[in-house]
Amino acid sequence: MLTVREAAAAIRELREERGWSQSELAAKAGVSRSFLVDLEGGKPTVEASKLLDVFQALGFELALRERESGDVRW
Repeated sequence: MLTVREAAAAIRELREERGWSQSELAAKAGVSRSFLVDLEGGKPTVEASKLLDVFQALGFELALRERESGDVRW
């Protein structure tokens, strides 16, 4: 992922796959529903720490992958 919009699309897709409402995911992630609405809308000013909380609530962690070599680093 390179943009907030790409992260937003992934979060929305994962949430919908689980059958969770925005309110349910927000509660699991410890963020407000309004934050989640902004995040899923691709708002570029979302807080990175909250973005990570949402991915954790969905059962994912983020890793860094070098584009050229494909090497994954934490």
